[in-house]
Amino acid sequence: MCTNKYCTEAKSETESQPKSWRKPWAQKEGEWYSKFKVFAPEKAGSPDMVRILQSTVNFGPETFRKWIKEVKRDAAILDMRYIPERHQILGSNLAAAHFLVHRGAAVRFVGSTEWIKRRGDEYDLPNKYDPDYLIEAIDILDMKLYYEGLQNMTNLGSLQWLSLQNCLEVDDWWLDRISNEYRMSLEYLDISNCVQVTERGIGALYRMTKLRTLKVHSIASSHMFQLACLMLEDIHPQLKIEGVTYLHAENQDV
Repeated sequence: MCTNKYCTEAKSETESQPKSWRKPWAQKEGEWYSKFKVFAPEKAGSPDMVRILQSTVNFGPETFRKWIKEVKRDAAILDMRYIPERHQILGSNLAAAHFLVHRGAAVRFVGSTEWIKRRGDEYDLPNKYDPDYLIEAIDILDMKLYYEGLQNMTNLGSLQWLSLQNCLEVDDWWLDRISNEYRMSLEYLDISNCVQVTERGIGALYRMTKLRTLKVHSIASSHMFQLACLMLEDIHPQLKIEGVTYLHAENQDV
């Protein structure tokens, strides 16, 4: 160990110089530098905020419309958040019914032919748990139901009929989730005009062993989609898919 005067002076000089990894980001060699660094904290670990400040911002009408659309979408998703207290008070079926009908969908319960839907701001549903109310059918109608809202539609063991027609938010992830959630009960599914659905979403429906009718109007255009439907019918012989024309049928018409 060095204890003489010169070693002590060299050590003091080395310690007085900041290590490279201790230097502020704006002083590091090769790092991006801007006069905006005066707004950044001396010990800032990243220049990301300064880069954002210096980046070009587009205030055009298209950007504004896109921003408004994203804000509305985020607000709608927030409105569809899962509320545990609602399910504790109402039970899964009535909680799902309130969630859906309040937002414009319609439901029908086991043993009833009446569709429950909102009229103005009013609809007729019990406000406490009743075991006799079991959802048998759901019609989304014109409701915008995002993937995040599906958490409000769990444990519906009596659901047999589901129409998602014209629900543009439905995609392959959507079908993958409902194919698992309703695999033991659903017999009828309409996804007509759900234009985000591809052959991957159709393939996910193999879990639904009780499915009898599947409607795919206005989305079954590609050969891969048609092949997925053909394979699904092959797996479940009892299933009838409407709205798809298979390749061999097209060739016979030629």
